[in-house]
Amino acid sequence: MKNYRYVLLDPTGNLTCLVTDPVPPDMRGAVTDMLMDRCEQVGYLTRAGNLPRLEMMGGEFCGNAAMACAAYLAEKAGAVGETAVPLSVSGASEAVECVVRPLSPGLWEGRVKMPPVRECRPVDLGGRKAYLVSMEGIAHLITEGPPLEKAEAEKLLIKTAPALPEEAAGLLQWDGGLMRPLVLVKKSGTLVWENGCGSGTTALCAYLALSRGVTRADVRQPGGTILAEAELRPGGPVRVAITGRIRFRGEGCAALP
Repeated sequence: MKNYRYVLLDPTGNLTCLVTDPVPPDMRGAVTDMLMDRCEQVGYLTRAGNLPRLEMMGGEFCGNAAMACAAYLAEKAGAVGETAVPLSVSGASEAVECVVRPLSPGLWEGRVKMPPVRECRPVDLGGRKAYLVSMEGIAHLITEGPPLEKAEAEKLLIKTAPALPEEAAGLLQWDGGLMRPLVLVKKSGTLVWENGCGSGTTALCAYLALSRGVTRADVRQPGGTILAEAELRPGGPVRVAITGRIRFRGEGCAALP
């Protein structure tokens, strides 16, 4: 029997199991399957040269998991004030800049600069207007107006995702107030209605910045609110930073034969 320790982290309701023991790549699928009844996603803490590395369950990029991992590392190191934690993260070709600070025991605030948005354009989803926003590791489709029924939304994303080259795809239904994120991770085959989505927050902020000139937005989602701030450069990619809160929910072990 092999035990793999993990910590359960809660960045804006996006429950994340961060596995802190080394797990061979060929065993990660089994560990992920075991842990998915306790969280929305699983990440694996490793190293890449001098940097700690976060490898998500399907090789995708996740901003919420990145800031949660940074908070875990800062707390483990005994940090007492604002701390910069650079990370290597799956789905991102460059180091990801995270800054975290403790607010109270077990509660941290985190800020992460997301990978640049590579593409923003309108698309047609079978007669339904949408906006495609893609970045390293994940692409999101944004729709406005009344939300679809859950089964219809899931069917739409499953049908559309194979045409997108990124490791993960999301459908963000936004009614002008609440964003409802649905995310499909291709490698792990998981389809999750997330309570909070960092990359989705980034995509919505980029969409609002480019289409309406709104560069700062408090994006409300089922698990809470994430602040997004966009930087627009003439002729350059949109860069977005997100800020949220991370709660430590406990620790456990995944036991495999």
